Amino acid sequence: MTEIVLFACIGVLLASTITLFILLQNQKKQTTPQNITSFDDIFQSIPIPFLYKKENRLYYNKAFEKAFGTFFKATIDHISTLPKKGEHPLLLTFDNNIPKQTTVHMTTLFDEQNNIIGFTALIVDISALHKSKELLLTQKERLELALEGSDEAFWDWDMKSDDVFYSQKWKQLMGYNETETPSTLSSWLNLVHSKDMALVNERLKAHLDGHSEYFMVDHRIRQSEPLRWVKVRGRVIRGKNDRNIRMVGIIRDISQQKASAAQEAIEHERFIAFVEHIPAPAFIKNSQGKYLYMNQAYQKFIGFKTWKNRNAADIFDSHTAEEIAETDRLSLYEGIVTHDISLPTAEGTKSYFHLYKFGIESENEKLLCGFGINKPFKE
Repeated sequence: MTEIVLFACIGVLLASTITLFILLQNQKKQTTPQNITSFDDIFQSIPIPFLYKKENRLYYNKAFEKAFGTFFKATIDHISTLPKKGEHPLLLTFDNNIPKQTTVHMTTLFDEQNNIIGFTALIVDISALHKSKELLLTQKERLELALEGSDEAFWDWDMKSDDVFYSQKWKQLMGYNETETPSTLSSWLNLVHSKDMALVNERLKAHLDGHSEYFMVDHRIRQSEPLRWVKVRGRVIRGKNDRNIRMVGIIRDISQQKASAAQEAIEHERFIAFVEHIPAPAFIKNSQGKYLYMNQAYQKFIGFKTWKNRNAADIFDSHTAEEIAETDRLSLYEGIVTHDISLPTAEGTKSYFHLYKFGIESENEKLLCGFGINKPFKE
């Protein structure tokens, strides 16, 4: 906000400077008192230090005298050494004996024959803006130091200038070398793996459009060897009229987690394949007796009936269902693991099984697991 106000003031003052410059250029040696008064009113009304030199005579406004006080002569001497055209950063001492960072806007005065007869100088105090930038850089440095010991790196996207600040660790994670200076959004997006690009763009647009509180996405880094994964998180900062003005965030290397998750997925698939191909009925129920899982052998045994979230009474006759319910109770509440039971096949014949049932805790819910070994005859 400070930057916006300062730049707005500078714009207004530069416009005033141009007006004065034109007046100075067009001012005749012989002018009427009315014109002199009009010009002087404009000159003295500018609230920013302003001076001009014309034909070896030096003029400065009240704002200049007030700003520099006893230092005004040294200030004039300093400014007089500057090139008489363009903008010049200059450290000046103000009347309170405090040095401040300023920008001096210089223009050259010409007479009607295009001869140089003097110059104008507008002095803009940018110390607040300078301190604001220094504070921002300090905060970024502190954040980098805070993140140095972690796996995270920092990035900051200024949407007004479209510049992006990437911390040193960010550049390391993304594969940039120390001499490279990435500073645009493309510096990141160009490294997103082609298979993840659509998801990244979708999540980023959704957040910028206000459809998500945070921007969060995992993606692979293009052409990294071995393949690396990063988790990117950020949040947009909105200004006046809810306009996006800035977005800050962090990035973390999650390659190891992704590799572990992939290995776990392989092991899980391997285990599921093992259970599915066991030549014996296996199942998982909840504490209410509803089936949550049946392997292929069990589904084949019951004739591939609908079983998901159904209990024994929905699948077997009442007598068999009562026997199953009793063995469930004995296993869950009395800790009896083995049972002998007869179950009707899909064709209506009896099959005898030696059942193993046991309870497990899963996400604050008690489940009943089991499998049955077929016996050739009832003992």
